[in-house]
Amino acid sequence: MRLTAPPHALADGLVRLRPWTDGDLDCVREAGADPRIPDGTTVPRAFTPDAGLAWLRRQPARAESGEGLSLAVTAEGEDRALGAAVLMLRTQPGVVGIGYWVVPGARGRGLATRAVRLLSSWALGDGGMARVEAWVEPDNAASLRVLAVAGFRQEGVLRSLLSFPDRRADAVVLSRTAADG
Repeated sequence: MRLTAPPHALADGLVRLRPWTDGDLDCVREAGADPRIPDGTTVPRAFTPDAGLAWLRRQPARAESGEGLSLAVTAEGEDRALGAAVLMLRTQPGVVGIGYWVVPGARGRGLATRAVRLLSSWALGDGGMARVEAWVEPDNAASLRVLAVAGFRQEGVLRSLLSFPDRRADAVVLSRTAADG
């Protein structure tokens, strides 16, 4: 199964998800300075313009290969990237994992919740997926809240699933399915 990018930006009137551009370098810089974002993503912690541009230019490759989709999160009416929303195919047919982050300066505005709802709704509809799942560290209360408000249901905990540069961590598994609406 392949994951095909939506033919247009996804929007709900307050948030828009669009392809990344070279102009989104400031977003990558701010994300790399966050204490948690680089640990769980490929965002460069040691930011340089070259490293940031390399990250931005890798994002379309996920869609081109059919293995995933990485979109910039923007506020509707603005083009400045404030975060990321990502889908990656899992090994089970019809299942994708969702990931997301918002730069510290844009948090608390509901952008992550809206982005997760938009992207998971698209995946379960036009994207043809049956299940969207998220793996979150148990102590990441903000992320667990984002997913709950976006319509995800908690299923359980997978012990020592997540691998970080200096540690392993449990993952709370949450999902949203086509049957959830």
